Amino acid sequence: MRRGLRCLLILALALRWANTAPSCMAQPRLLCLHGKGGNGPNFAERLRPLAERAELVCVDAPHSLPPGFAWWHLPPGERPFDGILGFSQGAILVAALVALGDFRKGGALASCRCLILAGSAVPGPFRRQLADLAGSGDRGDFRALHTIGRSDTMNPPEGAHEVARAVGGEVFEFDGGHEVPLDEAALGTYSSFLSKKP
Repeated sequence: MRRGLRCLLILALALRWANTAPSCMAQPRLLCLHGKGGNGPNFAERLRPLAERAELVCVDAPHSLPPGFAWWHLPPGERPFDGILGFSQGAILVAALVALGDFRKGGALASCRCLILAGSAVPGPFRRQLADLAGSGDRGDFRALHTIGRSDTMNPPEGAHEVARAVGGEVFEFDGGHEVPLDEAALGTYSSFLSKKP
């Protein structure tokens, strides 16, 4: 539990530093968080069809990084992220950060404008905080898209729908399992979502 909270803190600090001003680029830039046991390069390969519609930055989770690397060590001149795409454990992490209030005004991720959560589930330790959001409307100034596989056995659709109700935003259901959908319908949905202004 303590290690998971530390991971959340590291990510929040890294994104706070990276999100000092909104991006001026035409193509949205998304920080992509892979699922448990995955890694950035493999996730980037899986998301390649989406790369025509957004700049994807796929990073490794902090627990699998070699010594000397951390989330908040960004190269000089790095521009801020417009949004976050999280899959599986990455999506659960994003939901936890929403529950903790990091996307609200004054929060570490307040400048983040869009979230894509694929294959999500309720972050157990933050279930109460997430449930409290459902009726409050005080989530933050962002748009969200939830992709939910009707046949997802890893993170069943019911949990993803619970996250969607709490976080708010659009829901894209598809006839698949625990995956980031990348067929033409999904890519069209991403394009439409990413082209909208907050």
